[in-house]
Amino acid sequence: MDGQNVLNVSVIWHHFTGAADFEIVASAISSENKTGRFDILPGHANFISVIYNSLVLYTMEKKQDVYFFRRGIVEVSENSVKLFLEGKID
Repeated sequence: MDGQNVLNVSVIWHHFTGAADFEIVASAISSENKTGRFDILPGHANFISVIYNSLVLYTMEKKQDVYFFRRGIVEVSENSVKLFLEGKID
């Protein structure tokens, strides 16, 4: 698969019940920060932001994986996305 057309995503998520760390290849990501909702697509500019509430990972299989959390940090660099999440909202 052409690395230029995908996002390599690492999720580090520590919450009350332990830790959930995983990696996934995604076609896009949606989340929100204090200025509103935003999307990350392959080729996105380098970017760091505090994020809140929810995260949607659009998989290569055309599925949407939705995660709810209290707050986190997203770092985007050269189609590599690192997400550090805290707290879990059921």
